[in-house]
Amino acid sequence: MSRLLNSIVRKTVRPGCALFAVRPLRIVQDDPFRFAIESRRGTFVASHLRRTLSCNGRVLARFVDIESVEVVTDRTDGINGHWAIWAHMGPLVRVKIGDTDDHVHASFIAARLSAALVMGDGTVSQQPRVSGS
Repeated sequence: MSRLLNSIVRKTVRPGCALFAVRPLRIVQDDPFRFAIESRRGTFVASHLRRTLSCNGRVLARFVDIESVEVVTDRTDGINGHWAIWAHMGPLVRVKIGDTDDHVHASFIAARLSAALVMGDGTVSQQPRVSGS
């Protein structure tokens, strides 16, 4: 049994990487009506018709209440950092959209989410922006 476990660990764990698998962020819908992201936290939908951000069908915020979208590195596993995407609704209110171990992918998803918050007439709700640290 231990040989089997060692074989699995050798095939799934890369040196310098976390021992847990972070479910990748995935864009599941991107059209004029909805922008949807699937992560291990659920399915987040930016509805252009309702002008809301929701998670698994529950409305989290209106577009006008979202101040920024942020990509932050998080080194909580002690070995290698991963990147988290947060939507900020104020100084004390934020929602974690998801995380991944690929900084380029995290930046791309955050930029697409931020762009989805831009209104069709070219104006921006509370100036959403992508920031990194």
